[in-house]
Amino acid sequence: MTSLTLSALLRWLREMPGAFRAQPVGFPGGEVRVRAVLADLWEEVTGQPAPPALLAAFEAQSDGKTERNRLRLLLAAAHILWHPTLRASRPQPERLRRFLIQELPAMAAVVPADSVLDDEERGEELIRLALRAAGLHLEGETAHDAEDRLKQVDSVERHRVLAEAAQRERRAREVREAMARKAAEEAAAKVTRE
Repeated sequence: MTSLTLSALLRWLREMPGAFRAQPVGFPGGEVRVRAVLADLWEEVTGQPAPPALLAAFEAQSDGKTERNRLRLLLAAAHILWHPTLRASRPQPERLRRFLIQELPAMAAVVPADSVLDDEERGEELIRLALRAAGLHLEGETAHDAEDRLKQVDSVERHRVLAEAAQRERRAREVREAMARKAAEEAAAKVTRE
């Protein structure tokens, strides 16, 4: 088995063929049939044909920007999973399905697909998610190390934490404003009593 290093997988990702960077079918200028790419990948890595219900998830569900981003991220993930070591790992179908159907759409909602090629941390995030789906981790890492690092680069979690912090700040501001209004009302009431 080839040793897996982050630098080698990042290079593999950056060298992704142009066909995987093209627009998905269902969008203006669409050239790539994401369903066909994922059907081939699924059969190659699991040794069994993909169920039709699963394949339906690899087609455009709308013509929105987030949906186009999801399909493009699926293509990048397929390229990573096509790496000889990941392909040979024979991931459990349920792990692979969770990665493709749940984790990637969540990532696509907050991360532009192009950023996995341009931003090393976003590329690492996608690679680590794919490795986890394949049941692998990088050379020199334990499973615990791999999970810990994935938590550090997890953009979905970062987005959730930032949204919660903004909501807490909004609530705190509302409380401060309400307290200031109440104090002003009490001061005005006191003046009128005197």
